[in-house]
Amino acid sequence: MADVGRWPRAIFYDSKTTLFDWAWSWRQAAEQIAARYGSADAEALFEDWAVLFEGFQRRAAFTRYADLMQHIRDGLRYAYRMHGIHGDPDRDVQIYLDLQERVEPFPEVVEALERQRTLGVKIFIFSDVETRFIEAYVSKLRGFVPDFVGSSEQARIHKPNPRVYEWVLRRVGLEARDVLYCAAPQFDVQGAMAYGMKAVWLRRPRGRLGNRNITFEAGDVPADYEVTDLHGVTRIVETNLRL
Repeated sequence: MADVGRWPRAIFYDSKTTLFDWAWSWRQAAEQIAARYGSADAEALFEDWAVLFEGFQRRAAFTRYADLMQHIRDGLRYAYRMHGIHGDPDRDVQIYLDLQERVEPFPEVVEALERQRTLGVKIFIFSDVETRFIEAYVSKLRGFVPDFVGSSEQARIHKPNPRVYEWVLRRVGLEARDVLYCAAPQFDVQGAMAYGMKAVWLRRPRGRLGNRNITFEAGDVPADYEVTDLHGVTRIVETNLRL
């Protein structure tokens, strides 16, 4: 029988920019696109593309589901207009797609996840990317197998809609009070807390999708914890299990 007094019983992780260096693929794609068209500023293109993508993604969380690639493609289309790039975003987004198999976990991730598993907590990973991409990312965890992996493609809804978190917890048989949520994107953290989970905001010094979202915005609810890497999450778990 499970020890119902233990907390957390599981850690629920976002994937992109939390466990995996997703922003690397965006920067690489922006650099290749800038080189293709000659006059584009790669860093500025990356920043604007990311901002536009996030706008489409947040809106989609509360409207009809569309796959993440559509938001990425739409963001690139508008970024081309902003930067005066006369290219074909439907074709050029393939540059980004070709990089997804090369997205790696951040350096401390596997060690931290293995330590968290030894503490007796389950590890859940959920991503807004399509299933084939999150499966490719998770395959880079050097043999570590999470207890649950899911995607918005399967749930048919995007974070930060609280229905996403409900969808996951129904499938793993836990309640919000059992789980610690961890993400780098602020809006993921806000959605998780709205659903009733305690949350960790992971403020990585690198690997963010752009240079925004490094402080909480007016009206945001502060996270329960803030850390700079996954070892910080391990320390939170260790502390709470001793209480």
